[in-house]
Amino acid sequence: MSSKRFAAVAILALSLIAGMAQAGGSAHVNILKAPKQVAAGQVFELAFAVRPDWPMSKGRVLQPTVKAVCGDRQVTFASTEAKDGSRYVASFALPTAGDWTITVDSRLCQTKMTPLVLKAVAAKDKQS
Repeated sequence: MSSKRFAAVAILALSLIAGMAQAGGSAHVNILKAPKQVAAGQVFELAFAVRPDWPMSKGRVLQPTVKAVCGDRQVTFASTEAKDGSRYVASFALPTAGDWTITVDSRLCQTKMTPLVLKAVAAKDKQS
């Protein structure tokens, strides 16, 4: 193979790899801190880590979102980045009692995680 052809093939391969990295990639999400049970309507904190699979996507700015689903109800919440850049925190309240399935969208093409099932119990009425 001539050196010009080799250079063209190398540039094409590098361009494809860079394009795939910019297009997305995948990431593993691990829940770091979550309550076992919450009261519906009460704000709580969920902490999680996002670890991209591709080394080239590690410098990418992520804005993961948290989705909670219970039956036909679905709510989505924003998260904030911790100081180290690989951990995130979302503070939110589940609107109704029930078993909620919590997932994180890493905002890369594919997110790999085990969903968290969180029980929200009915809030007790406050007595004056």
